[in-house]
Amino acid sequence: MTAAMRDWKAAIEATSGRADERIQSIVLALDNTDESETALPVASKLSELYQAVLHVAYVGESTVKRREKRESFNLNDEKTRGAVWEQSSGDPAEFVVRLTRELREPLLVLCTALGTQRGKNRFGSMAESIFALKPQRAVLLTPERGIKPWGLRRILLAHDGTPISHPAIGPAADLAQYSGAEVIAIHVAARGEERPKARGSLAAPLYVDQPQHEWPAWAEEFMKRVVAGGALRPGVHFKLKVIGGQAGSELADVAREQGVDLVVMAWHGHWDHADCATRVVVRNAGCPVMLVYSEG
Repeated sequence: MTAAMRDWKAAIEATSGRADERIQSIVLALDNTDESETALPVASKLSELYQAVLHVAYVGESTVKRREKRESFNLNDEKTRGAVWEQSSGDPAEFVVRLTRELREPLLVLCTALGTQRGKNRFGSMAESIFALKPQRAVLLTPERGIKPWGLRRILLAHDGTPISHPAIGPAADLAQYSGAEVIAIHVAARGEERPKARGSLAAPLYVDQPQHEWPAWAEEFMKRVVAGGALRPGVHFKLKVIGGQAGSELADVAREQGVDLVVMAWHGHWDHADCATRVVVRNAGCPVMLVYSEG
């Protein structure tokens, strides 16, 4: 089921006082492998959209000087103009996370292959170690995207109807405003699973695959909450899509089918098993995924 955004002017005006939390620092984690460099086009574009300073956090095995870094990664001045080079000392993962905590309004960007690969369904050892420390906001991408330029025309916002998902709304709304991208808010109603009990949750009607009289009212309320949570400005194209199935695989499928450039979703700091929704989306969405930490 898809519900298009019609007239949300009242909801937008009611929340127009939301403070702008523009990202001010992009932290790009690189090691001495070609795979890590695939995160560069995404980090550079995000730095441009946010008008943020790009910090290149080098966590490779060998220590190199600034000129040698540029040559070893084939980074030209245009890609790294104004970038601040940071070199790790001590534990590399702790260095990266500490840097994001010291900088103002940071966003971490890295490739899942960062570090040594230690299992079929695991990411690189460095990526795993960094996320074990629960960074607040990060964009992950797989090395398969290569080093081709990256643009932002369509954003997929994952929301399960619970308050835990709310922190992802603002970042998606901000990026849509800065880039002119459209936002698809997707709600996956998993069949057979216990309905959310958290206060403020809005569970989808029981029969996801059958038209019911309660769907219009539910969609209206859901969209109002999403708009209120992100304070979308007039002119941002926004629509709602509801599907049934397993969250991770369904989100990844929609991302590919819709030609999405970025998935934005809340995560709770846990991805211990290989088939958790977060890992499945990151591995299979075919585009970068922004994870916004939400304690729950």
